[in-house]
Amino acid sequence: MKKYYLSVCFMLVSTLFALGQQSPQYTQYMINPFLVNPAVAGTEDYTDIRVGYRKQWTGFAGSPSTSFLSAHTNFGKSLVTNNRSRHKKNGFHGVGLIIQNDAIGPTTTLTFNAAYAYHLQITKKIFASLGASGGLQQFTMDGSKLSTYNPGDPAINSYTNTSLANINTGFWVYSDKFYAGGSMLQVLDQKLYNQASGTVSTGSTTQHYFFMAGYRIPLGYDFTLIPSFCIKAVSPAPVQYDINAKIRYKNIAWAGLSYRHQDAVAIMVGVIVNNTFDISYSYDYTTSAIGLYSGGSHEIIIGYRLRSKGRVICPSNFW
Repeated sequence: MKKYYLSVCFMLVSTLFALGQQSPQYTQYMINPFLVNPAVAGTEDYTDIRVGYRKQWTGFAGSPSTSFLSAHTNFGKSLVTNNRSRHKKNGFHGVGLIIQNDAIGPTTTLTFNAAYAYHLQITKKIFASLGASGGLQQFTMDGSKLSTYNPGDPAINSYTNTSLANINTGFWVYSDKFYAGGSMLQVLDQKLYNQASGTVSTGSTTQHYFFMAGYRIPLGYDFTLIPSFCIKAVSPAPVQYDINAKIRYKNIAWAGLSYRHQDAVAIMVGVIVNNTFDISYSYDYTTSAIGLYSGGSHEIIIGYRLRSKGRVICPSNFW
């Protein structure tokens, strides 16, 4: 048992260092796909503001924890969707901002990204968009938080604080019935610089690829079934996929299940208050070996829909 426990701990430590510069993992990405795809900016008829927190693998010291603030809105959408406008156009603009903090063991990654997307009306109800985001990614590693066999090892006790440029791209096709899109995060392949030793470290940023899709299936007048999936790829890890299903009651409440291949099964619930506030929670039951020593993962998201005065409430693309 002791040998097995040590192997699990080694796997956790390896994962922490491998993911130190990588995109955080979210269970409720379908609630806020803007986090992983800049082309989502401006899809809603309101300004979408969200804050969230995720604690992964509770029970392990130094396990991943992520918090974020995101907001996005559109400009000129009414000139596209309003058929009576004398200044009708075929496209509109979306802008957004994401502030994200991801801490794993001795490493912390603070990200600031501003996003822009252009949306084009394909048919009366179908739109397509291309988007990009850019900003800064500050990577910090505090070697003093590590315990090693040789406490005097300068490679471990060093302190690294590096700011890197960050660029992400994506596309999105959507209507009030479905969505589908793909994105590439951390487009630039950059090395981390160790300020203590003055040498380039072995760590580097890695491209992340996402493809996701979802569809609304009416179940009578009040209920809707929303199946969705997401495929994620990042080298050298194997391709990972999620399969999700949610049951939604009107525009009031929803519940769902998610399966992440060879990693976790999650339950998700959410409520929407007065078509303005929403709050959702998910719990991941870890099915991998780490689950024997972990209390699972928790994630909570709070959203606010800021509408312009006089704007008609239209069907939401909230998923």
